[in-house]
Amino acid sequence: MLKPKRKITSKEINRDPFLETIYAVKEHFNSKKQQYIKIGISALSFVLLLFFLNQNSKSNAIEAEFGLSIGMVYLEKGDIQNAMLQFQQIIDEYSNTAAGYSSSFYIGKIHFDKDEYDLALPYLERSISRKNNDFINSSAYHALAEIYVNKNQFDKAIDSQKKSINYINSASGVAISRLKLGKFYLLNGDKDIAKNLLEEVSNEHSSNIDIKNEISYLSGLILSLEVD
Repeated sequence: MLKPKRKITSKEINRDPFLETIYAVKEHFNSKKQQYIKIGISALSFVLLLFFLNQNSKSNAIEAEFGLSIGMVYLEKGDIQNAMLQFQQIIDEYSNTAAGYSSSFYIGKIHFDKDEYDLALPYLERSISRKNNDFINSSAYHALAEIYVNKNQFDKAIDSQKKSINYINSASGVAISRLKLGKFYLLNGDKDIAKNLLEEVSNEHSSNIDIKNEISYLSGLILSLEVD
C-alpha cells in the first residue's frame, strides 16, 4: 500500500538551500538593479563605439587609397606640384592609414630626387615607421642610406642599406644593393668588407650587364684607394 506523500511545510521550503540561493540572488539583483543596468548600458555603448570606429577606419582607408591613386596619376603625368599637394592632403586627413604612410614616401622621394635631402628626410623616416609594401620599404631605406652618406653618417647609411636589401625580392636587385652596401663600407673605411662583398657578388653574378657595371664601379673605387 502506498504511503501518503509527506507534506512539505513552508518552514522547510524556506530552509531549502537551492531555493534560498535563488532568493538571495533575486534579492541581490533587485538591490543592485540600477547599477547593473548602468553597467549594461556602458558595455553596449562601448561595443557600439568600437563598431563605429571600425567602420569609420575602413571608410577612411578606402577614401585615402582613392586619394593616393589620384596623386599617383599626377606623378605619372609629371605634374609634381599637384601630386605633392594630393599626397600632403592624404597625410593631413588620413595620416594613420596605409595610404598616409605611402604618401609620406612619395613626397620624400620627390624631395630626394631634387637633392632636397633635409626636406626628404622626415617624410622618408615617417614612411618606414609603419610596415609598408616591399617596394616602398626598400626604396625608402635606400634613399635614407644615400642621405646619410651625404651627411657623412656612414654607420646609419650601412644600417639603412642592409634593411633595404631585406625587402628586395629579385636576385639581381639584391646583388646591386649589396655592391652599393660595399661602397658605403668603403666610405666608412672598411675596405676589407667592401672587397669581400665585391668578390661574393662577382662570383655569383657574371652575366648581368647592370651588375657588371656596378662591379666595375666598386672595383675602381677600391683600386683608387689602394693606389693612393
